[in-house]
Amino acid sequence: MKIIDSVAAVFCQGGEVFSVRRQSHLDAFPGYDSFPGGKIDRSDGEGPRTWTGLQERPVAEGNALVREIEEELAFSLPEGGESGLVTAVSYLATALAPALMPVRFRLHFFRIDLKARPTFTPDVGEFSDTIWATPEALLERFAQGDSLMVPPMRWVLQALAERPEATGLGDLSPQYDEERLVPQLEPLQGIQQLAVPSNTLPPADRTNAFLIGDTAAPTVLVDPSPKSPEVLERLLRTLEGETVSLVFLTHHHPDHHQFAPELARALQVPIGLSLDTQARIEQQQGTDYFSGCSLIHFKEGDTVTRWKEESVQVYEVPGHDAGQLALAPESLRWFLVGDLIQGVGTVVIREPEGDMAAYFRTLERVIALDPAVILPSHGLLMRSTFRLQATLKHRQEREATLLSLHQAGHSEEAILHQVYPGLDARLLPLARHNITSHLKKLRQEQRI
Repeated sequence: MKIIDSVAAVFCQGGEVFSVRRQSHLDAFPGYDSFPGGKIDRSDGEGPRTWTGLQERPVAEGNALVREIEEELAFSLPEGGESGLVTAVSYLATALAPALMPVRFRLHFFRIDLKARPTFTPDVGEFSDTIWATPEALLERFAQGDSLMVPPMRWVLQALAERPEATGLGDLSPQYDEERLVPQLEPLQGIQQLAVPSNTLPPADRTNAFLIGDTAAPTVLVDPSPKSPEVLERLLRTLEGETVSLVFLTHHHPDHHQFAPELARALQVPIGLSLDTQARIEQQQGTDYFSGCSLIHFKEGDTVTRWKEESVQVYEVPGHDAGQLALAPESLRWFLVGDLIQGVGTVVIREPEGDMAAYFRTLERVIALDPAVILPSHGLLMRSTFRLQATLKHRQEREATLLSLHQAGHSEEAILHQVYPGLDARLLPLARHNITSHLKKLRQEQRI
């Protein structure tokens, strides 16, 4: 996987640091709290240095830092140095994103000390909010569950909280021994995300399993689905030290429950799921699939655990799968949506479990609930319902196209190749399912 080098500016002044909240529409880390910065362009390494600082670092890093600060904050680093507003610029740390990320960034953090707080003009296309705060205050926002944050940013803030003058922290890259363990992240405090290699649909190759629950509440493991006995063993090692109380399945597709019974038996815990999910799994896998497992059936409004002292409740979210369940705390500060949307790839709506009309209604319902953060089964966590809205809009536009093509007399096969030109042949059957589901919805609504 290609590694993209990038820079981040950590402005420090009067014991406080400057951070930003990324816009929810961005592809990379949507809605995450971060430091301003961006990727190093090829042109940044060509030609002379654009300023005299950071002589010990590669030209591309310094030039990118100057350019990104100018583009994102309308602030000139060289002019700040000449005026005395910028008192020091120093290398702070480097962190390489783990291989499980869809885009792998190597981030170089630079500390920029200021005599006074400058006037920034943030790029509203990049940032939805900015804040000056102490490292402790920013970490507290994360601790309260109000901030999405990648681990290296937390580690930088922790270092600055412990040593306000810290520089040269070295390599802060997350370390994962994927030969023995499943990578485990905590982008939202109290939500452990386990990136489990699974037999899912490309381009995704992992399913997010989530560990949720306050210290004094049941710990729920959502959608563990290791692709093989070897990955199952890695997942069990990763869970050592965790007191799991329940394995919870959002729906019946294999990339959400494969090896779940073996896992539940090993952990000696029950499996929670909807009645519909149990029926569909047993129809596919046999009635002895859950042999030796205690099953608990959940429905809309049931409580499974607590997070930040709030009840985590069940929502029924049919469309992709008739029996699909979602989870969310009372405050709706997050919503675990299963396969309602995907951070990687496209949701497939296929019969008999899929229903495009129900899918539209579910999307509209969750959008109206307006949860703060979305937890998808594939890909990164994301802030706001932006992706839900974009998915609904895309489906509506796709439906209008299909309606027009059908009314013009085109067959489903012809529509498939007109709507999905050049699609990977492996994905054509899945695209065909979506077309069939759209046309069925149009017939139900008597529009064709």
